[in-house]
Formats: sequence, structure tokens, C-alpha cells
Amino acid sequence: MFSNEMDSIMRNNMYCNKNQVANRGLFLLFLGMLCGLMWATSAYSAEIQLSGARITNASLATADFNGDGYKEIVAGGSDGMLYVLSTSDGVNWNTVWSHQCNDEIEAAGPPSHKSTNEIYASPAIADLDGDGHLDIVVAMGGNIHVDDDSLRDNGGILVYRYNAAWNFSLIETLSADGSRGWPQPRIDEVGAGSGYSDPDGYWDGIMTTPALGDLDGDGDLEIVVAGIDRRIHAWHHTGEVVDGWPIHRDNGDAITRGGISSPALGDIDRDGQLEVVVATMSPPWDTSQPVTSTNPDYTKGTLWVINGDSTNVPGFPIATEQYFYSSPALGDIDQDGYLEIIIGSGYGLTGRENIVSVYKYDGSLVSNWPQETAGLTMASPALADIDQDGALEIIIGCGSNTDWYACGNNGARLYAWNADGTSVNGFPAAPPTGSDWSDEIFSMAYTPIVADYDGDGNLEILVVQVDAWGITIVETDGSTAGYRHTTYGLEAPPVVDDLDNDGKVEILIGGGDSNAVVDIWDEDGQVQSGGPADWPMDRGNILRTGLSGTVTTLPVPVPPPVPVEGGNIISVFSLLLE
Repeated sequence: MFSNEMDSIMRNNMYCNKNQVANRGLFLLFLGMLCGLMWATSAYSAEIQLSGARITNASLATADFNGDGYKEIVAGGSDGMLYVLSTSDGVNWNTVWSHQCNDEIEAAGPPSHKSTNEIYASPAIADLDGDGHLDIVVAMGGNIHVDDDSLRDNGGILVYRYNAAWNFSLIETLSADGSRGWPQPRIDEVGAGSGYSDPDGYWDGIMTTPALGDLDGDGDLEIVVAGIDRRIHAWHHTGEVVDGWPIHRDNGDAITRGGISSPALGDIDRDGQLEVVVATMSPPWDTSQPVTSTNPDYTKGTLWVINGDSTNVPGFPIATEQYFYSSPALGDIDQDGYLEIIIGSGYGLTGRENIVSVYKYDGSLVSNWPQETAGLTMASPALADIDQDGALEIIIGCGSNTDWYACGNNGARLYAWNADGTSVNGFPAAPPTGSDWSDEIFSMAYTPIVADYDGDGNLEILVVQVDAWGITIVETDGSTAGYRHTTYGLEAPPVVDDLDNDGKVEILIGGGDSNAVVDIWDEDGQVQSGGPADWPMDRGNILRTGLSGTVTTLPVPVPPPVPVEGGNIISVFSLLLE
């Protein structure tokens, strides 16, 4: 069909080069244990060993599912395992639920069968339907591995509802005709043949983090993702397709590819409704012209802003120099009352891949943008007022998650810009990895996390470099403040949150070597009351909207009282804890 359809995705597949980190063996294990003792620089809370494969690219999620005042941790593994970790004292953590999400994929009858899968994107959490129970939204399946069937997985979105007593189930099971329930979308459109543009016998994977928001104004939250299946999807919590969606050529939309850039949600045009902002690998296409191997120009990409009814916001989609790996962030950085769209770039055959761009609500570039970096910018930007001047700054690192040296040897940098494109004092910065086995500076391919972790009244930037054994903490003047060390290489951003309800934050991150591990550090930073002050997690908030200033307060379940013998009334959750 279209010979250039998927070549670039295959050429630069999103899996880390395991040859760089495989076979660490006993030497690295010993070294990591030794370094863990040497580098104890904070009140260390917990290292939680999990049963399945390591966590890669998927950041952790946090929420209080049972209403006891302590937040649980949700972690997704590279083998498709989903975990919920809980504590009753803020110190001791237990795995209260672990589940192979591929079971629901298999139950839906995929064209090819596997026993495991992978979770490549960060889970999102919300009470989608307002029933008082929190829901976990998780994306399944990875990239296309046309030359290695063992690395292929069936993709799809799954939504798990917390019922009670650490029992989770699909919020709605798949209907007989497949129009309701989960998983969705169950499409096999690409992965084989010339240009990898023919079906390959597996449902196409979803590598983008789901964004949750009320697209149609009905009070419920919808689920939005971009897929490798040449579509941008939106579903109700029931699994039913939102009217007018997906964005796809069969619906008359000028899209020939999907993407791996996660969507953002925000009111771009100030009409009082959410729009979907998503960057694709799809080139600009005149739909009156036939699609061939050379038309449209597959070296380009497009940035879309889409209304909830699936119509395009005027001025979009816009053509870009190349397609995207970076995901957009939304914030009013120039304080004109409109949200701007801030995004990095991706690998490309032509055009600049070392740029960060800022777009207005009408699709035009903001003055003095784009700004160039030392290399590829596949990370998603963070937005925060790091210099306390009352305006948001843009923070992003350069590099690739498949190449330590994508910005050159020791060339990776952490950037922070003002709205006018000038650098914040002290940036670009060159934070070291903090790894005892290397003093080099590796690619910074994951979104920076911004929070006042130490309670000094200033924000800090938490950076993960690809396969570094820990988190580097950078002050807002570009200097290095310290590290939070692990005994394994990291491939996902951390989270800053108050897990134990003591008014102070913890830093937590998932990773591992042969098995998944979650690390937690107690810190002294005070919990912020709200406002666009920080960027504490992947995509900025637990709804994963990429919108600055989103203060997400999930509803806290009220444990229902139940009668027990003798006429006493006690909490079902207290009963279970006893």
C-alpha cells in the first residue's frame, strides 16, 4: 500500500536498546547495592519489589481508592502486569492487587494470541462516570516489530473500576457486537507488508498516555488517545465511540498515520469547551489527492486541535518540519488569556529535530519560536514558574530514549526558557547522571518533574537520564542540588505527591532490572494548595491532560457502613483491615 507509512517508526522504534543495559549481572547488582548505601541522602521510605518485568516509560500514578487517607500507587510493567500498592502507615507497602491485563485482551478474541503484553504509557485515574468509584485507564501494546513476532503484542485501552476490598474489574465488559465495553478499539491496520502498512495479525498497539476530560459537556469524562492505527480516538467510559470520532481517513479526515505523541486537553479557543491537542506522524494531506508511496510528503508531520464534536479548530491541523515523538503541554505562557501549545519534536528524514516550538490558538508560531537545542527533543515539556516572576517557564531536556548520546557525548542539556524565548538564568544546564559507574551526561528523554521537594520555598527540577541509576535534582539556577539514587537504570519520569497525608511530599519512581521495582523517598516539601506552581507528574496531572494549572482533586470514596452481627455498624474497609 503506502511504502513509507511506517518505516520511520520501525527505524527508530521506541524500545530502549537493551544491549546497552542487558546482562549487567552480579557486578552491577553488587555495585548498585554498594551505591545505594553510599548515596543515602534522604529519609528513605521503601523499595518495593514486584513480581513481573521492569517498568519502562510508564510513570506511576497515585490515588486514594479506599478512602483511608493514604494514597495507593498504580504501576504498569513492561510485561502487561498492573499493580496497586497500598500502605496503612506510610512506611510499609504491600501489593494489594496485581493483574495481567493481557487476560482481558485475550478474552476479546485477538487475531493472534500471547500470554503477556506491555504497558508503555502512564496510567490515568479518575471517576469517569461519577459513581464514587475511581477508575484506572491503561493503554496496552507497544510498537510494531515486523521482523520479530515474539515482540509483537495486541494493543487496546482497558478501564478498570475499583469495586471494594481491593477488587478491580472492567468498568464494562465487551458487548457481543463490540460496540460497548473494553478493550477498544481492536483494530489491526498496520505492521506488515511494504512500508509496514498492512495488517500484521495483531491489534495495533497504543503507546500514548490516555487523556481524560469532558469533551461533550455531559458531565462524564471521555478517554482520548492517539494510536498507531492511523487514528485519534475518543470514547465514553462505556467504551462507546464519541460521536464523530475517531479521526480517520474513512471519516473524511486528512490523516494517513497515527502517532506516539500523547494528547493534551484544554480550552484553546476560549469557547468554554475542551479541545484535543495532538501531534502526529501524519503529513499534511490534500484529501482530493490519492495517497501513494510519495504523496503526501512523509517527512513532515501535523499538529491538530480538535473540538469535542471532531471538527477542527480554525487554523489546524498545521504542517510541521517533521513528525512528532514529543507530547504537547498547554499553558498561558505569555499571559494573553489564551493557552499556548508547547511541544518538542522527533526523528525525521528532513527538517530540524532539535527544536521546541510554541504555537498560538490560531496555529501561528509565537514570536521568537522555535528555539533550538543540542539534539533531538522527544521529551514532553513541563511548565512551571521556576523563577517566581509570576509567569510560566518552559522546561525540557534533549535526547532519545533509545540512545544515550543522541545529543552527542556529554552533550545533553536541560533547557528552561521564558515566554519570549530567552533562557532562564543558569540554563541550559548540564546535570550529571549521578551514576557511580559513569560521569557522563545521558539523554534526557522524559518529561522533567517540577516541585518544591525539600520545603525551601523554591521549585526544583527532577530529571531522569536514560538508564541513569537515579534522579538528578536541579535548582532553578541550573545547579545540581543532589540525587535520589536507585540500584537499577531508569526509563520513566518520577512522581512527587503526598502519599501518607502528612502534609509533606514523597518522591516515587518505577523501574527495575530483571523485575519491577518501585522506590519511595520521604521529603520535606510542603503540599501545595493549588495553582500553576509545579508539574508533579507525567502530563502534569493524574488526568494526564498536559494542561498547566490543573489542580486535580480526585473524589475520595466514603467507605459504606455495613451491618454486622449484634447490630453494630462498622466500615467494610475497617473490617477488611482487621
